[in-house]
Amino acid sequence: ATAVSTVAGKSVVQTTDLTIPGAADLPIAATLYNTNDTTPRPGIILLHMLNGNRQVWAHNGLAEELVANGYVVLALDMRGHGETGAERDWQLAREDLRLVWQWFADRDDVDAQKTAVMGGSIGANMALLLGVDETAVNTVILLSPGSDYMGVKTNGEIAAFAERPLLIVASQEDSYAATSSQTLFDLAGANAQLEMYTNAGHGTNMLTAEPELTELILEWLAEHV
Repeated sequence: ATAVSTVAGKSVVQTTDLTIPGAADLPIAATLYNTNDTTPRPGIILLHMLNGNRQVWAHNGLAEELVANGYVVLALDMRGHGETGAERDWQLAREDLRLVWQWFADRDDVDAQKTAVMGGSIGANMALLLGVDETAVNTVILLSPGSDYMGVKTNGEIAAFAERPLLIVASQEDSYAATSSQTLFDLAGANAQLEMYTNAGHGTNMLTAEPELTELILEWLAEHV
């Protein structure tokens, strides 16, 4: 199903619910946000938090804001979540994401040379792994990553992301994410940036608690995608 809406009079946003073949024949439920412009544009994949789903990016308004700024956006329900369902298996989820990115990059309206991935909490960890696995990803944005969430570890993976731009965001009172973010930043390449807020909460919740974060994300993407 496709729905159409207008963002602040700037552009018409089309939202299309679909499924993408994942690992072990699991259909991955997703929503594509774009316009009726078929010219190849930068693309960004959005990954939700643990026990969340892809609707968070509609509820916080970021998906449509990204489209208004010229991006094709894909939000998905990771394995074990939302309409995708199935058992949670983070190794299979990692394989799912590679297949999803390849499907996304192959679209005629996506510029495969200009893609980004962003996630919150466990979605941040998975976003980093996707960036490691798909070296064509230009940049990754991590909202409250963890050194080890649900067995999904990041410290040993970060070196493989090398010198690509990496934005890490956390809130100081969210102690595990804050400590993990500092550690990841210390391990990351020269093109990493760490932004630490105060009382902004965890993961995607920071987008509503900290109004400046959306602008930071848009500026980062404009510079690095």
